[in-house]
Amino acid sequence: MRIPLRSTMVVVGSALALLGCAGKMSTPDAIAARQKLMKEQGAAMQGIQTKLKAGQHNQIGPETETLARTAKQIPALFPKDSLDPATSRAKPEIWQRWAEFEGVAKTLESKAVAVGTLARTGSAGDVATAVADMGKTGCGACHQPFRGPEIKK
Repeated sequence: MRIPLRSTMVVVGSALALLGCAGKMSTPDAIAARQKLMKEQGAAMQGIQTKLKAGQHNQIGPETETLARTAKQIPALFPKDSLDPATSRAKPEIWQRWAEFEGVAKTLESKAVAVGTLARTGSAGDVATAVADMGKTGCGACHQPFRGPEIKK
């Protein structure tokens, strides 16, 4: 099927416009968007753990795909200095150590892809080990240095 050049230009233009808006995202919007994304990631990790406990390690593909997709989105949801201690646990260290922060997001993405691939062919034990490593080097490697304590409400 051939897609007309005009349609392609409209799609590319729309995508560029959205990317431009992401760079100018307000602090409240950025915080809301990243909290939504983190809840989606948490649900994916919970789904993985539930399936592992049920002996369904070969069925975690959708959850690993969610983690890989959302990991790519993380840096864009942290515009410079988008802090609000009353509503966000983000620490200033994110922007002070930006390359490390981006690197952890990339690690989560690559580990999620690798776990998804392993889940199709590997043993339950190997998958569980890979999931634990992903949690430590992906999620945990970000939460420890870049996420503050729980907000008391």
